Amino acid sequence: MQALARGLPAEGFAPRVLCMRGPGDVGTEIMEAGVSVESHLSAFRFDPFSPARAAAKLRGRRDAIVLVMDHHDAIFCGGVAARLVPATRAVLSVHSTGLWGKGHSFTWTDRLAMPSYDRVVALAKGHEEYLAAREGVPRAKLRVINNGVDVERFSPPSEERRLRSRERLGIPGGAFVVTSVAALRPEKNHELLLRAAAEIARSREGWIFLIAGGGREAEKLQALAGELGLGAIVRFLGRRGDIPDILAATDVSVLCSHPVVETFPLVVLEAMSSGVPVVATDVGSVREMMDDGVDGFIIPTEDSGALVERLVLLGRDAALRRAIGARARSRATRDFSQRRMVKGYAELFGELIAGRGAKSSVPSH
Repeated sequence: MQALARGLPAEGFAPRVLCMRGPGDVGTEIMEAGVSVESHLSAFRFDPFSPARAAAKLRGRRDAIVLVMDHHDAIFCGGVAARLVPATRAVLSVHSTGLWGKGHSFTWTDRLAMPSYDRVVALAKGHEEYLAAREGVPRAKLRVINNGVDVERFSPPSEERRLRSRERLGIPGGAFVVTSVAALRPEKNHELLLRAAAEIARSREGWIFLIAGGGREAEKLQALAGELGLGAIVRFLGRRGDIPDILAATDVSVLCSHPVVETFPLVVLEAMSSGVPVVATDVGSVREMMDDGVDGFIIPTEDSGALVERLVLLGRDAALRRAIGARARSRATRDFSQRRMVKGYAELFGELIAGRGAKSSVPSH
């Protein structure tokens, strides 16, 4: 959302962000970038008057496009609002491949609103197939636009920055650092990493595992780390806003997720753009992000043995780490930059308004 709000003006669009409730951290950051943000379309979840409030913001705006991120109340509000204002186009950007414990991405309210959307954006080709085959989205409505990463913010660190980041985190200069950046939720499967860490610790010294993220699984995972005798080997960093610095201190990044929910994980792109080798479970569209053994490693889900094997291989071969990291950085900058993503949305918006005069877009989240 932030990248689109900041990047669309350069493509000839004038974004306004409409928030269902308060602006939150994301809305505040967008406002600080000079983009118009309006909040509190809804007094409560599924407020029946929120579509009318959104429609009032759209009236008088020729060729407006409503871009909705896939929060369920926003999907309903944005779809109905677009129906209420003639000539308004509606685009839905979907970021999931199912809800944890539920199996589908869309609720019944989402499906009621779906006919109002002119296009539905998938994050990858595999995601497009999922939305068509599993969720029943008409193929003619689908468009693939990959997630993008800020390749300047997430960039390979200098040796000086690397050492400074490690010092700030209290990591010895010679330690081998494995990092996981993910919310502490069941679907992220941090247990796989902890069990791999315990196996590695039995035969190797000087390894440190950083877990950045907050969530309801924190107490459970910390207890498991204690049961496995990991002690200071595993460090729970909590929710962080300094992920580029943490990656600067990292040798290998790990994604351990279960198949459900992951689609095109941004944390993988952030590590790749930072020149950090990634070991990821075979989830979502990870295989469209990197080639196994070329610019990252892909392992079967729930396979702790494969995770240990890949981590140990990278741990003992610095040249391999450098080569994979360099190829990952090259791929991220070439195929998955925020600029490329913004251009993809701009092209889609241009097709929808097709020469009908002034352009405007109204992202909603």
